[in-house]
Amino acid sequence: MSLKLRGAVVLTEHGREYLDISIRDGRISYLGKDDSYPHEEIDLSGLTVLPGFIDIHLHGGGGYDAMTATYEALNTIAITHAKHGTTAMCPASVAASEEELEGLAAAFKEVVEKGTDGAKILGWHVEGPYMNVETLGAHKEEYVRPASVEEMKKLVEISADSIKLVTIAPEIEGALDVIRYLKSIGVVATMGHSMATADDFAKAVDAGASHTTHLFNAMRKFHHREPGLIGAALVDDRVTSEVIADGIHVHPVALKLFYKCKGAERGILVSDSIEAVDLPDGEYKLGSLTVYVESGRARLADGTLAGSTLTMERAVKNMIELAGASLEDASRMASLNPAKLLGLDYRKGSIAVGKDADLVAIDDDFNVRLTVVAGRIVYNNLK
Repeated sequence: MSLKLRGAVVLTEHGREYLDISIRDGRISYLGKDDSYPHEEIDLSGLTVLPGFIDIHLHGGGGYDAMTATYEALNTIAITHAKHGTTAMCPASVAASEEELEGLAAAFKEVVEKGTDGAKILGWHVEGPYMNVETLGAHKEEYVRPASVEEMKKLVEISADSIKLVTIAPEIEGALDVIRYLKSIGVVATMGHSMATADDFAKAVDAGASHTTHLFNAMRKFHHREPGLIGAALVDDRVTSEVIADGIHVHPVALKLFYKCKGAERGILVSDSIEAVDLPDGEYKLGSLTVYVESGRARLADGTLAGSTLTMERAVKNMIELAGASLEDASRMASLNPAKLLGLDYRKGSIAVGKDADLVAIDDDFNVRLTVVAGRIVYNNLK
C-alpha cells in the first residue's frame, strides 16, 4: 500500500517542517514535495504530524484488562489506545501467581505473532511480582515473592521472548541475579515498587538496571540524608525514568523537577492506564483488584492510586502545560526515548526515511485526528 500525507506541519528529527510524507510497504519512503510515485493522498492541512507514541507501561483500555490474558483483550487495548495516538506498546501485568503469569506469557506470544488491529504490541512489561511489600501500590501482597531467575527463564520461554521490561525492587532477595540475567538477554530491568536506598540503586545499575518505573510513585520518599531511588535516578545519566504526567500521580512542581533532571534525553512518558480508558466513571478491574474511577481518578477502596485513565496525547500535552516542555521535547519523551530504551530507535520513534510509518496527526488542541501504524490507517477522525 502506498500513501501520501500532505499539508501538515511535520515534526522531524530536524524540527518542524512543512513536508509531505510518502509511505510505501509500511515505511516512510520520502519526505518532501516532489515525490512522483502514485499514492493515495490524504490532506492534513492545519494539523501537526508527530512520531507515533510508544507506551511502555499500561494495563488496559476499552473495558479490557491485560490480565484477562486473551487475544481479544490485548487487541481491544491496542485499538483503544491507537485512538489516542499510541502506535506501539508494552502492556503490563500486575503481581500474580506463577500460573496466571504463565497464561499471560502465552497470550503475549500469540498477540505478538498475530499482530493487532490497532497499536503494535511490542511485548510484555512484567510489573510484579518482584516488589517490596512496603511499596505495593495497587498490587496484592499475597503474590509478592523473591526474585527468581528460574521463574523468569520459564516466562521468557513461554512468551517466545516477548518480554521487553521487568519491574523489580533492587533491594529484595534475588534481585541482582535477575537483573544480571535480564541484561544478558537484552530485556530492560527497571527499578520500581521499591524501598531501595541510593546504594541499592547503584548496585542495581552496576548489575545492569537501566530504567525506573513511574518515578516518584510506589517508592521510598526522597530525604536529604537518604535520597533513595528518586534522588539517585534523577541525577544518574545512565538511567532513563518514566513518569505518569496526569497531574494526579505527580505534582506539577515534581514534573518540572523531572523535566529539568531527566529532560528530553532520558525522560519517558507513560500512561499506566487501566481498562477504564474511554469509559465513564464507575467500577473497574486491575488484575483481581476492584478500582473505583471518579472524575477520571482511579483508586482502590482505601484511596490508593490504582493506575490512571491517562492517554498518551494528554501526557504530551500535560508535559507542555504543566512542566513547561517544548512540543519537540514532550514528543521525544513519548516516542524516541522509549524506542531507544527498547533498542528500536533504528526503525521507530522519529519521522525519517526508512523508518516505520508510525504517525499521529493532532490538531491545535491535541485531539488525535489520524493514527497510522506501519503505513496502515488504524484510526481516522478527520473532518
